[in-house]
Amino acid sequence: MIIGTPKDITPHQWDNKVFVSQPYFKLVFPNGFGLYILNSYKYNLIPRFYGTIHKTYWEFGFYFAGYIFEVMWNKSFKYGS
Repeated sequence: MIIGTPKDITPHQWDNKVFVSQPYFKLVFPNGFGLYILNSYKYNLIPRFYGTIHKTYWEFGFYFAGYIFEVMWNKSFKYGS
């Protein structure tokens, strides 16, 4: 299990479809499941929910007050191996 994250990653937007968020907190398990709190490129006072399901991963979360709260599972992600 990994708790926390380095703080030296800076947000960067390459184009309108790609945005790398600063992870403020992550809790990642060996099977690819993780809980994340990230910075958001939008500031919403009303939570905006999203979700994606694919064969190799799924993710659900919401944007709220400049943060992203996310739950994710990735089949190909394994740490410690």
